Amino acid sequence: MENHLHGKKWILFFSLLFISDLLLEALLMFIRPMHVEFNDLIGDKLGVYTNYVLLLMFLFLIPLVYAGFFIVKYAIQIRREHEIRPSIVNKILSIFFLIFNVGLLVGLIVVAGENAVILFYVLEYYLPFISIVLIIASLLLLYAFTDELLALFKKPTTKSFISQTKRIIPIVGTFLFFSWLLIMPLVFQPVYVLREELPPKPLLIAHRGGARYAPENTIAAAMYVNQIDVDGWEFDVQISNDGIPFLMHDDTLQRTTNVSKTFPLRAEDFSSSFNISDLKKLNAGEWFLEEDPYGLISKEKVPTNLFTVYQNASIPTLEEALIYSKSAGLLVDVDFKPPPDTHPFYDQYFNICLAVLIAADYDSHLWITSYEREWLDLVETQAPDMITALTLDFSDNINAEEFQATGYDMINSAHEKPNRVLRDYNDNNVTINVWTVNMASRFQQLWALGVTFVTTDEPIVYQEIDNPVLLISEKTYVSVWVVSYLLAIALVLLVKRYFMKKKSK
Repeated sequence: MENHLHGKKWILFFSLLFISDLLLEALLMFIRPMHVEFNDLIGDKLGVYTNYVLLLMFLFLIPLVYAGFFIVKYAIQIRREHEIRPSIVNKILSIFFLIFNVGLLVGLIVVAGENAVILFYVLEYYLPFISIVLIIASLLLLYAFTDELLALFKKPTTKSFISQTKRIIPIVGTFLFFSWLLIMPLVFQPVYVLREELPPKPLLIAHRGGARYAPENTIAAAMYVNQIDVDGWEFDVQISNDGIPFLMHDDTLQRTTNVSKTFPLRAEDFSSSFNISDLKKLNAGEWFLEEDPYGLISKEKVPTNLFTVYQNASIPTLEEALIYSKSAGLLVDVDFKPPPDTHPFYDQYFNICLAVLIAADYDSHLWITSYEREWLDLVETQAPDMITALTLDFSDNINAEEFQATGYDMINSAHEKPNRVLRDYNDNNVTINVWTVNMASRFQQLWALGVTFVTTDEPIVYQEIDNPVLLISEKTYVSVWVVSYLLAIALVLLVKRYFMKKKSK
């Protein structure tokens, strides 16, 4: 029995390697909508840009195929010879691959930093399905090891400490493992397991005007938002060297304009170092049509009737953006990008922007989003009808009661905040906008959590979602899960017993 068990241990080890690789491959597939951002994030950290997702999937595929091959080989071998003896090379390789998987995953989490939390939300969303895969694999192993487990319950011929330990550890380990498989999906329930009724669908705010479908921070992007009938758009405001607020996200103009051609000697200068007359000479849409940065033009996802508008897009002033937004009836989320402290209008930046916003006479449709409470307090004093939104990063801790004491109208938060925090805001009627949500699974989680607004680069995709795909009551979820799990284990044991009796006759 000992030799028999020793051989089967390696089937168990190769199965663990196979399952870990399968989960890692699945995880990379689940984050498909964020592949571009993922590649850019790793590229920014390492200084080298390539398709890291494809590279990782290839790296994980090698041990996946390797482990799968030996699982099949050893399963056949143990059935014929009742024993397996992996070579020393395969033992070392399998251990190396398992350590490699764990090390690579930890490395990615460290490099990604706060952004890595999205991986946990993806795992949570697919937890029931992942658990089913784990259970099926575990039950197959339970079936294969039933003889050995039953043998452990027999009284040993010798009652030494070592022999007792060899009996108890596998029995307790098996019990704890299958208990964990049962309890995990119950303790970490997905947010689409509803405790109450489904909250209203979040209203949609197009991030930079729907940056995957239109040249960002342009009137052309606002026209796209208006055409698809989304609730509003978010844009970034900087200030020119001569004191005119304009729309631009990046510190330089290189990524989203033709500044390298028009002003080649100033291509790397700060965006805010240009006068408005020079900014108006730049084209801010050609790059989008030429580069197709998200591959959506080639997939015919971008409206062709706006191509001419995109081609001729320019950098708009804040005043121009507000005039169009007001005519189209769009909500406006204003994100402020102050200039360097050497800028001639550094001290006056927010006051100048606020004056333009007040002059637009569009107060209740304007969100003033900022980390700076002094700015929000100024808005509360000078333009009380505007919506003040306190911006919170992932690490900013403020509960619903603390926020309500500030007197601001809403929270503007990174969507990576813990689900329990977002649910607490909803339970206390705190209006919240979360940014930037580009995965349908996360959008549906946020819907179930009751957030009010979602800022996204994918407004058209979420607009077409009528209901979260996965919805189930807590009572039904718990009942179905527990009963199915226990029946599955009972079925495996009954099948094993049946074949044992048949074999003994």
